[in-house]
Parts: sequence; C-alpha cells; structure tokens
Amino acid sequence: MRIERTVIADIPVVEKIYSEARAYQFQQSGYGWPVFNKSFIEKEITEKRHFKVLDKNDEMAGVFSIVKAEPIIWNDEDGKDAIYLHRMAIRNSYRGKNIAKKVVDWAMVEAWKNKKKFIRIDTWANNEALTDYYRKLGFEWIGKRQLPPTSDLPEHYNNIEVNLFEIRL
Repeated sequence: MRIERTVIADIPVVEKIYSEARAYQFQQSGYGWPVFNKSFIEKEITEKRHFKVLDKNDEMAGVFSIVKAEPIIWNDEDGKDAIYLHRMAIRNSYRGKNIAKKVVDWAMVEAWKNKKKFIRIDTWANNEALTDYYRKLGFEWIGKRQLPPTSDLPEHYNNIEVNLFEIRL
C-alpha cells in the first residue's frame, strides 16, 4: 500500500468511494456525509490536500484529505501545531485491511516532517462506533465541541456537536 496525492482524473473513483462510505455510515448509524459536489473535491485536489491509498495493483483502496489549520473546529488559527485528517473513506472491499492505520501512520510521518505536535481528527459526537475505532487507532478523546452554524465548513458540520481526538507526537 502507498499513499499519493489524488489527481483530477481520479474524481469518478473518489466519488464512488465516498458513495460507498456514505451508504456504510447510514447503515451503521442512520446518518452520514452529504454528497460532496465535484467542485468541492476538485478544490481539495487542486490545493494538494486530497490523497488516495493505493494497493499493490494501483487500485484505490481509500481516500482522505488533510488541512493544516482548523480555526472553527479546533480554534487553531495558524495551524502551527497539527495536521488534521478529514473525510477518510475506505472502499467496502478493503474494510478490515488496516487502511485507516496506514493513513494514520502516514500522517504521523508527515506531521513529524513538518514539525507538528499532533494529528487531529473529529467525528459526530453521537457516532459511538467511530469514536471507539479512533481510540483503537491510537487517538485520545479530547472532548466535545458544539459547532456554530457557518458557511465556512462543509455543510455536514453545520451546527453539530463533534468529538475531538488527537495523537500527540
């Protein structure tokens, strides 16, 4: 497995992975991500913040994005201390194959190379299964935060309570 930046030509597969992940979220918890429009994905790719996990045959096993500052979710204006993982989605056929662990390991190396102190991630506060999973991946639960209504975040963050997690490096 290896991790590379996603390119515009990958968008149809990225959309399929997000669709599978969304269906899985609704099946597991009754709620999930909205459909991400193509321009949203293109923006992350153009900004070099969207990544793919490839298997030995170059098949996309999963995707995720990163940001280097989280002023609304984490009150981190300058982004000097952490890398933030977002929208980590694994194809159904790769579930149980430690793809998320590979993403976290990659993020730890990236954080270390960029002199960051933390890797951070969040999820809906009432998503107990994902909360447990993040703990198994080595994240420490930091607390909950009620997010304000805002247009500065993707719509699924609008006015929700999130659990915050981090790995201290």
